[in-house]
Amino acid sequence: MFKRSYEDGIERSRLTLKEEGASKSGITPMLYSVCFLCVFGSSLVHGYSTGVLNAPEFTIQDFYNKTFTERYNKLISISLLNFLWAFTVSVYLAGGMVGIFLAGYFANRFGRRGALQFSHIFAVLAAVFFGISRPLKVFELLIIGRFIIGFSAGIGSGVVPMYLTESAAKHIRGSLGVLHQLGLTIGILLSQILGLEEILGGVDLWPVLLIFTAFPGFIVSFLLPFVSESPRFLLIVKKDEKRATEALKAFRGEDHDVKDDLQEMREEQRQLQDEPPWTMKQLFKAKKLRFPFCFFVPCVGQQLSGINVVFYYSTGIFKEAGIPDDYLRYATLGTGVINVAMTIITVYLMEKCGRRPLLLYGMIGMGISAGIITICLNVKHVAPGLSYLSFICTLTFVVSFAIGLGPIPLFLGGELFKQGPRPAAMSFSGMLNWLANFLVGLSFPFILSGFKAFTFIPFLVVVVIGAIITFKYVKETKNKTYEEIAQIYYGNDEHKSLENGEVELKD
Repeated sequence: MFKRSYEDGIERSRLTLKEEGASKSGITPMLYSVCFLCVFGSSLVHGYSTGVLNAPEFTIQDFYNKTFTERYNKLISISLLNFLWAFTVSVYLAGGMVGIFLAGYFANRFGRRGALQFSHIFAVLAAVFFGISRPLKVFELLIIGRFIIGFSAGIGSGVVPMYLTESAAKHIRGSLGVLHQLGLTIGILLSQILGLEEILGGVDLWPVLLIFTAFPGFIVSFLLPFVSESPRFLLIVKKDEKRATEALKAFRGEDHDVKDDLQEMREEQRQLQDEPPWTMKQLFKAKKLRFPFCFFVPCVGQQLSGINVVFYYSTGIFKEAGIPDDYLRYATLGTGVINVAMTIITVYLMEKCGRRPLLLYGMIGMGISAGIITICLNVKHVAPGLSYLSFICTLTFVVSFAIGLGPIPLFLGGELFKQGPRPAAMSFSGMLNWLANFLVGLSFPFILSGFKAFTFIPFLVVVVIGAIITFKYVKETKNKTYEEIAQIYYGNDEHKSLENGEVELKD
């Protein structure tokens, strides 16, 4: 035991020194290129599509109303208009659920690079539907386009983190893993800027605002063939060691010795062959994995917390709060700026403070902000000045989300699950995330209509429950090896059985 620990320590020290030497050389041009193409072509589009309907909300609703009136010679009812708008917003998420469910298949079928190219085809198709919707006076085409662009973004949200982490060296994988969330927040901000009435959010140009969704992916599709495929895909899936070696040298540098990287991938390939295949059924029946399932709580809470209410409907919320119409667009734009800035800061806070404290403090901050917003909405007629406090608390709500529930659920599962159950666990959590997002987007107009000034109460309840579960079950994983995490969640006996490849599938 002592000899093994000593040898492991020497090996870790050797790898650390090697990684430190690699870090001095910086990131290679190839890795820079892949990061840019992934974030610009997929992550940014995902965020852009999330927020693009926010600013021109009332303009597009007016298009629905006029189209319905011309078609049926009667005015559309308020309830039907609310449903159509909620469905237009939420059908994007339904497409995303289908896309992320199939992302793993496409990534293995076409490769990481090929899967992204494949997803961009659907982005261009969606732009066609957006472009012909108004000239043909068929608002249903806009809804179909929203589903298609959601499908494209769903594939990208599953493939991009995989592509980046598989291509990066160990010492920068975590940093690159956050780039997807950063690209998403930048996309939301970009949609808010271009959605301003004087830019593309006006009556005449809102179709162009939607068509722009396809522009990044269209450009990236022509550039992706010039970058390297994921080395892990080439070796482990395609079993092409020659191309994997060439890809590694491109990502690490021509002077870098890639023998250790190749050996690591060969070992991973051997472990995958030795382990039994993990299915969704086995995932839920394995007793040893039940404690790590607490990871699903922040994944679902990320969407049920109400954050997308701010991104989808902030214009309406600020108007209800009493913000003057001339300042609504700038209030909405402020949420995007804060979101991007805090996501950048969180890259530093993640390793400084740890996962668990940021989750807890973030949810507590969201709960306090939601409570104050509720109070302000209820007393705004008595004290009109509180409208601006409601605006400030909306920003603190976004700040609290950006340091906790925003970035952490994206990679927490990768730390809690081994290679075997990890794909199934991450696929399931991704579907839960998109499903929760879909339900919030679809139901919020009716929540707003029913709860009125108490709209944020359901989300307040969610973050309180999430904070309690996090405090009780989620353990800190910062700077811990898998062995240490396994002992925390599984215990020594379970950890030994996992290391021996034994999988408990009985209830």
